[in-house]
Amino acid sequence: MSIAERALEGENHAVLRGGGPLVLTCEHAGREVPPALGGLGLDDAFLDTHWGWDRWARDATLRLAAALDATAVTSRLSRLLVDVNRAPDDPTLALARAEGRVVPGNAGLAPAQVAARVARWHAPYHAAVDAEVARAVALHGEDAVTVVSVHSFTGEWPGQDRDFDVGVLFDRHEDLARRVLEALRAHGLRARLNEPYSGLAGLIYSAKRHGEARGVRYVELELNQHVLEAEPARTRVARAVEGALRTALPQGRPR
Repeated sequence: MSIAERALEGENHAVLRGGGPLVLTCEHAGREVPPALGGLGLDDAFLDTHWGWDRWARDATLRLAAALDATAVTSRLSRLLVDVNRAPDDPTLALARAEGRVVPGNAGLAPAQVAARVARWHAPYHAAVDAEVARAVALHGEDAVTVVSVHSFTGEWPGQDRDFDVGVLFDRHEDLARRVLEALRAHGLRARLNEPYSGLAGLIYSAKRHGEARGVRYVELELNQHVLEAEPARTRVARAVEGALRTALPQGRPR
């Protein structure tokens, strides 16, 4: 690995550079916790649930990056340590309770401790994303670049119908979201807008932050974890999403 390649990695981020105008981000790609923090007092089984990370989101992100010559920025550490899809002052940045149980390593964190996590793991992740979006804009222009944040959701939640494959979350760019939605459906996926979460409720922090900072379009994709558990399904869904993004997103040309 070259020095330049090593520079694209940090404690809570890894960058796979592509040549195209699409920048993929995956904020909940990892489930690890630094050894010194003792797993935040949680066992590995709990960290492996949807509370600890977005299962299969990294897998989907890397498949899409390879197929589309896109740049991918993925996290390394558990969202329970510090959630990089939340603003630094968000009260859910480091959850004190999850699934009705206390997260011992997060209980009673002082503001200075939260700030230290932001400085060490949250800020560098976002600096890496911003650098890659800026690079894509320099190569292709604002009109060609799109930020797509890739997440996954648990297929079962009390009182909510989650029997679908992928959600397209948006706040400002409804035209883009609807193009992606229709393309996903045309490629055989059961897709919905702003489900199971809504971008209109402020739940696409990372995509919004970097899209607005660089003046480019952005959406978030939410993939159903239950659908992705079998490898053939992961392949099928990734190929369908790839085809949909080829159809729906603008194609850039190097300047």
